[in-house]
Amino acid sequence: MEGPKKSKHGTTGKGSGEDNQIASPYSLRLVLVGKSGCGKSATGNSILCQTVFKSKLGAQTVTRSCQVATGTWNGRNIWVVDTPSIFEAKAKNQEMYKDIGDCYLLSAPGPHVFLLVTQLGRFTAQDTVAVRRVKEVFGIGAMRHVVVIFTHKEDLGDGSLDDYVANTDNHSLKSLIQECGRRYCGFNNRATGEEQREQLEVLMAVVKSLEKKSKDPYYTNDLYLDTPELKKGRDDITQEEYRCYLAKVKAHFEEQKRHWVSKALLRVTNCMLSNTGLSAILVICLLIFLALLINLCMTQGH
Repeated sequence: MEGPKKSKHGTTGKGSGEDNQIASPYSLRLVLVGKSGCGKSATGNSILCQTVFKSKLGAQTVTRSCQVATGTWNGRNIWVVDTPSIFEAKAKNQEMYKDIGDCYLLSAPGPHVFLLVTQLGRFTAQDTVAVRRVKEVFGIGAMRHVVVIFTHKEDLGDGSLDDYVANTDNHSLKSLIQECGRRYCGFNNRATGEEQREQLEVLMAVVKSLEKKSKDPYYTNDLYLDTPELKKGRDDITQEEYRCYLAKVKAHFEEQKRHWVSKALLRVTNCMLSNTGLSAILVICLLIFLALLINLCMTQGH
């Protein structure tokens, strides 16, 4: 595989002869998502069975911009998109919108699977934020195309991943597994040879099952349909077109964010309506808080 080459929209690895900015319609398009430092780049390297993405152990991200590299699996081209820190709360807006836009361009006309990477036994509040950001960046419907990848599978020892998932007391993780249709698998990113091929076979079996069950051949939304690259099919977008495109990216992100918040509020409202006892407790707590606040203000006034 030749080394990655720089492009206007992120970095492209020339792995299987596809040296344009749009994946072939027959390519299997995979987008790596998750919090910074969770092992996305290392997982991408394991999928491609070669070191293409820069990776090192640590909580800080190594990937500074969206990158794509290609490989093959059983004769089918694989198009893997690695992502920078756009799935965390502290992502800077202007840089974030550019990274989101580049991710869309590199994975157009839409990914078959989002690989949500998390470390085994380390699903934290940051991972929960990353799940929320996936919904905000791509839309809630993206969860129908999510497969959870647990890195550090070797830490299971003689135990099984199924038992770990079934017995975890992490409610956020349980909710995620349920939301994505119980699609998950484990990776040892230090594996080589037969072990590496076997874990890739497990992943591809999950992907194949997802493709069969999915109503759509791949995930798409209005922004994917509106990407300039998809319309032109070549890398000749002007600066003005790119600026207008990033404005659409920002508008799309804000719309998805409002939609996600509305859905969350609706769930809370439904929960309260279906549980009058809980509603009463919340109202009492609110009244106590207001009484304390008024008392504090009066005290300070004197």
